[in-house]
Amino acid sequence: MSNDDPDEEILGKLEGALDLVFNAESSMKGLFDGLINIINNTKNNFIALGHQKKILEDQKIELEEKAKEQEQEISGLTNDQMILLKEYESVKEELEKITLMASGENEFRIEDMRATLSIYRILLEEIYSSQPHFKVLFLLHGATDEMSIDQLKGASGIGGIAILRAVHELHRADLIKFDEDTHVVKLIKRFFPKKIK
Repeated sequence: MSNDDPDEEILGKLEGALDLVFNAESSMKGLFDGLINIINNTKNNFIALGHQKKILEDQKIELEEKAKEQEQEISGLTNDQMILLKEYESVKEELEKITLMASGENEFRIEDMRATLSIYRILLEEIYSSQPHFKVLFLLHGATDEMSIDQLKGASGIGGIAILRAVHELHRADLIKFDEDTHVVKLIKRFFPKKIK
């Protein structure tokens, strides 16, 4: 018997075609499974990227807020520095006046300022015993410009006779008013402004 039977040949071709279809179907199933895996992985990557994006946006907002706070702190320091600079300029101006007055010179020099302050300090502390005078004026430049003798004694820590003597001398110099009946002392003129807290 020969293999030349047309039915067998057709049957063989049909089996071959079925094998091809079956193999193609298996290949396509593998391909579709691979595509599904790629799509699922891509979807999971997009979700992970979304979470990372949200975290990065939150961190960005947090960093921007911190930067804003630091900027405000820096500007606050700058304002404080400007206030200190103004106070320094005011003190420097007063010291220049004292130095020029004391030295009789027309030109201001820092060495003259140091010398003038040293001389005045020695005169005030050693010669004139002016600590009570200074304390009275300093206390009256505080929160209130009016105090009793007893309040001045308590606040200064200086004895009553020294405070009373200083009050009388400052009264004669028209720097303060002193009421003999009530023993109340009042500052006539401020030499520097009240501190604002």
